[in-house]
Amino acid sequence: MTVITSLDRAGDVCGARFGRAAQPNGELGDSVRGTTSPIRTRRGMRRAWYIAVAVTAATALTATACAKDGSGGGNATIKLGMVVAETGPIAGAGKTFANGARIAAQEINDGDLIGGGKKIELVAKEGSEDPAKSAGVVSQLVADKDVTGIACCILSTVAGAAKPIADKQKVPLVLWGATDVNLAEPPYVFRTVTMPQPANEKLAQTVAQQRKPATVAYGVVTDNSGIVSQADAFKKGMTEAGVRNVGQVDTLSTQTNFTGAATDLIQKNADAIVVVGTQSNAVGLIAALHDKGYAGQVVSGETISGTGVYKSQPAALGSVPFPVYFLAGSATGAGKTFAADYKAKYGDDPDDYAAQGFTAIWTMAMGLKAAGHDTTRAGLAKALGQMTELDTVYGKVTFDHGQLNAAPSVQAVHYTAPDGAIAPWTPGN
Repeated sequence: MTVITSLDRAGDVCGARFGRAAQPNGELGDSVRGTTSPIRTRRGMRRAWYIAVAVTAATALTATACAKDGSGGGNATIKLGMVVAETGPIAGAGKTFANGARIAAQEINDGDLIGGGKKIELVAKEGSEDPAKSAGVVSQLVADKDVTGIACCILSTVAGAAKPIADKQKVPLVLWGATDVNLAEPPYVFRTVTMPQPANEKLAQTVAQQRKPATVAYGVVTDNSGIVSQADAFKKGMTEAGVRNVGQVDTLSTQTNFTGAATDLIQKNADAIVVVGTQSNAVGLIAALHDKGYAGQVVSGETISGTGVYKSQPAALGSVPFPVYFLAGSATGAGKTFAADYKAKYGDDPDDYAAQGFTAIWTMAMGLKAAGHDTTRAGLAKALGQMTELDTVYGKVTFDHGQLNAAPSVQAVHYTAPDGAIAPWTPGN
């Protein structure tokens, strides 16, 4: 078994490549991927919310001021914290993220992948994807000197609350779902989420090549900066493919009636309509377009994927392509093993969110392996900062300033009747 004990030189360990340590540099809103109910924003409460989160984060920083580096250096069991969201407004996605992480721990321990008999123990604490509550949970995990690193955050608002605590207390924080820009910031904050923007751009180009629309219109949730950035990626892909933009219809994350928005979009007479929103918003607008008889190609982001989504609107969603980085049915190597282990334990195929949860824990474990005997917080942070490549369930991925890139693995997929199984998309679908 090969173990890197000095990380000042580049090398490979268990499919991971490490280079020089990344140096520190110095929006709220998110894709809300996998939501099972609307994420509601109240503008009248926004200022109070900011103040509440700021006070909570400040309190958390004070509470953790005496926390010391994790003592994992000589321990056979290394604790990794998880801020989970298995209750609350996005519990559907939250459970899948957490279950994917649990499969990662199972495979790592069963296969002695860290080496030397070292095992990981997941310390899960419920944050319900609430920024203030999650900041308090991160504080609790940081205060436990035996917790070496933390996985967290589906929403960027939650990541924004957790990030300053990790930075201040020098605890490695791996973001597994927050998609707003500029959240990864080594040496302590890393992001293993597969970003939707490159996936959307690639899907737009795929649809343009295969369906050859001349014109496209967009329905976009505009009070969520993460969604807006995803829409911009769709626009870039379509524009580069020569498809003319004939306009946009704005919606809000609190919106529940999409009849008017669908009517306005149809009146633009576009060959294709791209719907970009939170899950409930996107599904609602796609259903309204279907109900009003739109006959062109509807396209959407991976926010429309998730347990139970297809069954809510099977007729409307069946022909809509969306992008994924991980598809259980076509997985190979580590991805195939993960899919089999996940289905054996939970009875379902893992989706993109499960793969993201898995990858966060897997990445930390491979960092711990590379750290050798120094499995402290400092050792893990250094190893993660030097990670440049890693073999994952997506295949080989790269890291750039703490951000995972798996763009080559993006696939265009759609739901299939009668049970909503996800399969590769072609125009004939």
